[in-house]
Order: sequence, then structure tokens, then C-alpha cells
Amino acid sequence: MTEGRLQLHGQVIPIATAVTDAAYCFKKYENKQSTGEGPKLLCAGREKCKPNYHVARSDFSCNLIEFVCMGRGRLNLLGESHALTAGHIFSYGMTSAHDLWSDADEPMTKYFAAYLWDSEAGGSSENTLLPGMIRWSRDIAVLRTLFDELIKEGQQSGKMHEEITARYLELILLKGGEALLPEAARGNGGSDSFDRVMGLIDGSFSEIDSLEELGKLCGLQPNYICRLFRKFSQETPNQCLTRLKLNRAAELLLAHSTSVSEIARQVGYADPFYFSRVFKQRFGCSPKDFRESPIQGKKSS
Repeated sequence: MTEGRLQLHGQVIPIATAVTDAAYCFKKYENKQSTGEGPKLLCAGREKCKPNYHVARSDFSCNLIEFVCMGRGRLNLLGESHALTAGHIFSYGMTSAHDLWSDADEPMTKYFAAYLWDSEAGGSSENTLLPGMIRWSRDIAVLRTLFDELIKEGQQSGKMHEEITARYLELILLKGGEALLPEAARGNGGSDSFDRVMGLIDGSFSEIDSLEELGKLCGLQPNYICRLFRKFSQETPNQCLTRLKLNRAAELLLAHSTSVSEIARQVGYADPFYFSRVFKQRFGCSPKDFRESPIQGKKSS
């Protein structure tokens, strides 16, 4: 048993001793993989690490995902070293050798979830955070909420709670899968500028027609804006603008009887025919069909 961990009552996860303010949930442990029905939660928790926190393992009895929400630390995973800050999310499997330390001056607060999921039986996909991966997410508040709800549901009993914990766990794995490469977290360079650009986009997307116009609005060069998006986002500035414009158009189509041409103008499209084309590319149907059949969401024949 690794120093700093205490195994209780045959649980698959050793309980940390070098932590404070911890909360856990435990589920029945069965020494077998699930069969494609989704991940089976074994244990989850939140731990505030002490300055001397250190866990080292050469193997493990299940898959584990961890998420740092505060503080700093360091992870050695499969022979590679990573500095950890708030937003880092990583996973390891049964044969993923790893060492995890908390920073002595800024101890980590982190969440974890241990689970079984048989990928060979139709379980985890390449879209999720797979064992051996490390990523960094800006959605710290969202991930905290998902982990808190996972722990709360995991403390309950009954078939519905088992299914609910599995869904929360799937969401966490998917959020981890869509997160950025860990290099995005190095330093704070550009983070404030990106937040400022996003604030302007959120408030004025219908008035922004091009990347050059966005640059003038926020006082930044278009090339620099593109670099910010490559570092802190998984979409380009134009993709972001288009997504916001079309989502707003969909809301207006369902809430008002305004003409399609007028709605196109309101969200920043001067050409209603071009608007209809990009709308159909995103939602699979024309604006007119979307308005008439919003519930079915089917492409018209």
C-alpha cells in the first residue's frame, strides 16, 4: 500500500490520509468490468491536500479521473512530468504508472472518481478523456458542479441513483475529452485578452461581420485573436461568431413571427439566402422548416 493512503473495508480506492475537508461516496465493488452500459462508479470524492500529499502507484485496480480545482501540484504520468494548476483534468488506468504531489505553498484541492468501463464492449469512446491523458479546462465551475452532483448522487442508493451517477460520470469524461491540451495552462499570457475578446463577442456578436471588425472593436490584431483562440478555445473566432448568431436566430424563429429576412438582419446577416444556407448547415433544416417543426427537428423532405 502506498504511503499516505489507507485502505478500508475492501474498497477499491485507498482513502487519503494527507488531506483535509474531504467528502466521499462509495459504491458496491465488483471485480469485473461493465458491459457497455456506461461507466460504473466505484468511488468519488473531493480532497483538500495537505502540503505533504504524495501518492505513487505503478498500477491500479480500476480507471481513475482527477480534476484540480484549486492550488498547484505536479503529476508524473507514464514517464512524463506535468505542472498542475486549477483546471487540469487527467486520467489513468490499471497500468498507468503515476506519481502525484501537492505543492507545499499552494496545496491542491481536487476531485476524483474511480470507475470501471469496458471499452472493448462498447464503452468509453475516443471522445472521452481516456486513461493516460491530461487536459486543461476553462470550465472549472462546470466541472466542480458535475463532481459535486456525482458525489451527492453517489451517496444515495437505488437503481435510479446508479444510473444518474453513471450519466454524471459520462459527462465529466466528455468534458475532459473536449478540454484543451495542457500547454494552454502554462502561464497567464493572453488569458485576460481572450476573456475580453469573448466578452465583446458575447455582447456584440450580431454587429460583428468579420475578424477584422472584431479586431477593431477590441483593439487587437486579427492574427493575435486567432492565436488566442488556438490557445484557449476549440473553435476559431469565425466559428464562434457563427455559432452565437445562429443560436440567437433559432431563438428568434421560435419566439417571434418576424420574417426570416428580418431575423437574418437582426443577427448580422445582410443576405437572407446566405443566412438560410449556413442555418441549414448547422441545424439540418431551413429556418422556415425549423420554425414550423421545432420539436421534431427533422429535415424536411
